[in-house]
Amino acid sequence: MAIVKRAAFAAIRPLITPEGVDLRIKLADAGTRASAFLLDIVFIAVAAIVITIVALFGVGGLGSEGFQPLFVVWIILIFFL
Repeated sequence: MAIVKRAAFAAIRPLITPEGVDLRIKLADAGTRASAFLLDIVFIAVAAIVITIVALFGVGGLGSEGFQPLFVVWIILIFFL
C-alpha cells in the first residue's frame, strides 16, 4: 500500500499593520471557522438569556412604573452583544 501524503494546504494571507509589520496569518479551514461561529452564537444567546433573567428579577421589585427604563436598559445591553 502506498501512503499518499497530501501537501498541507493552508491559506496564508499577508496582513500589514499600520506600523508596517508584515504578519503572515494562516487561515483556518471551513469546519473550524464554522464551529467557532456556532460557539460565538451560543455565547451570545446565553448572555442574552442571562441578561433577560436578571432584568425579569429586577422588574419584580420595581412595580409597573419601572418597566420602561428597565426595558430601555435591556435593549441597550442586547444591542451591545
